[in-house]
Amino acid sequence: MSIYNFYSFRHRGFSLLAFIIAAVFFITGCSSAKTTAYATTSPTASSSATTNATNATTSQPAYPEPTKKVAFTFDDGPHREYTVGIAQELAKHGFHATFFVVGNRVDGTAYNGGNALKYLLEGGHEIAIHGYTHTKNYKTCSDEDYFNEINETLNAIHLHSPEYDVKLVRPIGGSISQSRIEQSPYSIVLWSVDSEDWKHKYTSGSSAAKKQAQLDIIVENVMSHVEDGSIILMHDIYESTYDAVNVLLPLLRAEGYEVVTVSELLGDPQPGTKYNKR
Repeated sequence: MSIYNFYSFRHRGFSLLAFIIAAVFFITGCSSAKTTAYATTSPTASSSATTNATNATTSQPAYPEPTKKVAFTFDDGPHREYTVGIAQELAKHGFHATFFVVGNRVDGTAYNGGNALKYLLEGGHEIAIHGYTHTKNYKTCSDEDYFNEINETLNAIHLHSPEYDVKLVRPIGGSISQSRIEQSPYSIVLWSVDSEDWKHKYTSGSSAAKKQAQLDIIVENVMSHVEDGSIILMHDIYESTYDAVNVLLPLLRAEGYEVVTVSELLGDPQPGTKYNKR
């Protein structure tokens, strides 16, 4: 809340009553200025230290028992910084999510996501296939390209966890032919709520005003459409997504939601079937 600054009272004839009224306003912090709804944070060493110190001295709010479930899904990672930060925020609430990974970003130089993938696996999150290059349309590409995208991503996952049972695929852009859905040994997962974090992303160099405006849009896109059984689409390669997750998790908990993986939400997703919500 904004605080008015009261400067020294040097004007002749300023009454004692006026001084008392001004002091009351100063102490109570009265102000008509609007405040923004959400605060931005970033998964840097300094912010993590601040967060840990705050958690150590501040009791957690009392949330209601969850009566609804929603799946958080993250595409395009893993990212060495933001994926890990998002997983840490989920862990604070005892939640798990599903990460649709890009194969050449697991051990490639773009995001150096190998350690992040290990962190997700150790934390009990669900790992699924997005694609290897993130360049192919699964509705129009050749069979050779399609199978390469799927199989090479599976190989990238199995390099870190050879026995991991991958059950889900999310096609790039949500586009895939019906015949490939029906013939797939995986469940095809789309979404019912699009955060549009990709459209409203920002960077560390963005102004505070821009960050706040974009963050508010991302959060509102989720909170205005979420319902029991929703599958929410986000991307774990943006600072704005990390910040939005920080805001969304307490809001959802306050409304009685539990955040789970896609497989937990659906119960027993079937191969050759397309899902966009429970």
